Amino acid sequence: MADVTDPARARTLSLQLTVNRAHSAARAGDLDLAARLLAGLDGRDGPDADHATVLAALNLRAKVHAQRGELTEADACWSRVEALAPGDPDAAAGRRTLAKIAAGRRHARPVVHTGRVAVVAAALAGAALIGGGGWLLANGGDGDRQSSDSVAEADTGSERLREESRRADALKERLAAIEAGDTAAAARRDSTLDAVAKRLAMPGVEIRRHADDVQLVFSTGVFPYDSVIGAQGASALTEIGRRLADLESGTGTGAEAGAGVETTVVGHSVAVPGGAPSGGSVVALNRARVAAQYLAQDSDLRLTDFRLVSADQRRGPFPATEANAPRNRTVTLLITPKEPPPAS
Repeated sequence: MADVTDPARARTLSLQLTVNRAHSAARAGDLDLAARLLAGLDGRDGPDADHATVLAALNLRAKVHAQRGELTEADACWSRVEALAPGDPDAAAGRRTLAKIAAGRRHARPVVHTGRVAVVAAALAGAALIGGGGWLLANGGDGDRQSSDSVAEADTGSERLREESRRADALKERLAAIEAGDTAAAARRDSTLDAVAKRLAMPGVEIRRHADDVQLVFSTGVFPYDSVIGAQGASALTEIGRRLADLESGTGTGAEAGAGVETTVVGHSVAVPGGAPSGGSVVALNRARVAAQYLAQDSDLRLTDFRLVSADQRRGPFPATEANAPRNRTVTLLITPKEPPPAS
């Protein structure tokens, strides 16, 4: 089964739904609404757009323009169809009829409804137009033959409309499922982040809750100098490691159970005279490595469970002032929920 959560697939479904809504609006006689819905579907929807759906949108847009008497616009739409799909029968038939009108051999006339509303099915050189009012392209003789042809086309069009209605309903359901899935995923993520923030709260550690992660910032610098860790920082990291292991194993309670998180250890350093002012440093990366060892030593976590990175010297957890330099010789932890495996 195709992954409907893929952005390209969702774009295709949305495009198909718009075409079906425009078709229903035109059938109901609301050509203005149909034209507005189709206005943005001009055949330039990018590589992700479904080719057949783009062609259907352009053909429908041309027919709506024709019924509104906008024959130049209709011809332009069919011209784009032929550029995308040379030999398209609807486009070829439509442009032939428009050429006859331009040459004065056929004429366009508005449909006038009086008394009881009649169901009118119009043919544009063999291509069924949208019924329900607006403009019909008509010619002179052979009225009886054209009437019987129109009835046959109306029957075919009715079946096609029922099929398109079924497709539209199915598309709506699939788009609703995508939106519901996104909403449910966001709710699960928020619940996990709340559980992480609650579980890892402890003295000496500031919890910074963001939209996609929880950041742990130590109130005092973890490393007094170089990559030598202080006693307070070592104790805090060891305790955090045990709590992270509980989150990973699902031994917590409520929303904490089975949260499933990934931990990034970010090493920080302070720019020194003569040293690089930006770009990260070996010292910062070594601090992240040492911190990961303490996170793992009294827990079931492994060093490979952590992602180690060096922060830019200009991006410490505290403003880069001389007074804050001791606090910026540290590490911070970024805790993010694990993404669920894709549905099979």
